[in-house]
Amino acid sequence: MNSLNSLYFPETTICSISQYPLFLLFSNMHILSIAENNIHGNMTQAIDSFIKSGYCQIHTPSRLGKDLERFFHLVNDLKSRKDDYASQLGHLTLAAISTPDRYSGDSQQEIVSSLLGESQLLPSKKGEEKNLQLWQARLVLTIGEILDKEEEEIALQLALLKDEEAELFNELQGKSDELVDENPFEEFSLIRNNMNPPDRGNMQKRFQSWKQLYNEGNIPACDLLLTTSNDAADLIFESYEKKTDKTAVHLGQLSLPAIIGMNEEDGLHAIGAFHKTDTDLINTFTDNLLQLKASDNLDKSINFESAFSSFNASWERHLEAHFPREKFGRRPLAIYGFAKMSCSSLLEDEYRATDQNNGLMVIAESGPTTPSI
Repeated sequence: MNSLNSLYFPETTICSISQYPLFLLFSNMHILSIAENNIHGNMTQAIDSFIKSGYCQIHTPSRLGKDLERFFHLVNDLKSRKDDYASQLGHLTLAAISTPDRYSGDSQQEIVSSLLGESQLLPSKKGEEKNLQLWQARLVLTIGEILDKEEEEIALQLALLKDEEAELFNELQGKSDELVDENPFEEFSLIRNNMNPPDRGNMQKRFQSWKQLYNEGNIPACDLLLTTSNDAADLIFESYEKKTDKTAVHLGQLSLPAIIGMNEEDGLHAIGAFHKTDTDLINTFTDNLLQLKASDNLDKSINFESAFSSFNASWERHLEAHFPREKFGRRPLAIYGFAKMSCSSLLEDEYRATDQNNGLMVIAESGPTTPSI
């Protein structure tokens, strides 16, 4: 199978069933990690299974090294303060990220030190200000991971309660023996409907924190950026327009199943089966994107729908064979191009005019989905 390196942002792990369908088309995903080891202890993270299966790789910019144990204790402390960590860290750390000029290095140190309960968590030398900012960036991303996981777990429990209520109601009506076909999309919809939509401001802060880690370096060059957040994608669009006075080229839209499994085992099995039988189709998609990446005319008139019309038809047929729309739903997948600006330049503060390749970005929306489009 041809390789298409994708950089997933601004999330820093795979912990949601809504992320699994991404691997149908993007099976060589690169993900930034907050720390070099799992900082969540026993909290289940499906990313370990996807790494072992060869579907993704993790990279840890600016490794914590000897400070890893100290950061691990800080994360545990955050989890034990569920009543106040969101307000405390949200008010102080997130504010420091968005308006850094209001906070001195001493104030930043006080924020992190107060959370751990130590007066000298980090050195107070002025040269350590960057280190303090990296700690804050890690905290923002860590809280994002915790909240994402807890939000889905709570929604899952609410969905299970509704299922139990429905079963009890059927029993009271004497319908307990009736067989009901499993519908993953209906279960997934119950979960999504019980989840609060992501806050735009918090997602922007997570992106800025992610970008701060990314710019520490040691990240391999990638062919495209991949996100499930429209808010994060908007920041890429704004950065490109600011640097070039141009807008991104909308190259077209495909679809993915909304859900392919209710747990990582089912998800991995579905991905493996799809890759085994549909290698040629995935290679065609990959080749077309790589050609667009190298195109000299990306900012000219490109009729993506015409160029991909045969692929789209085949793609939908194969999706329907593996993941019928009625049972697995659909989610839109939009593709954009950035003429003469690589993915790495899109994430840097300065524009490198010598870039020869075009950057690509794919937005796989994770919001409300329906069994029909």
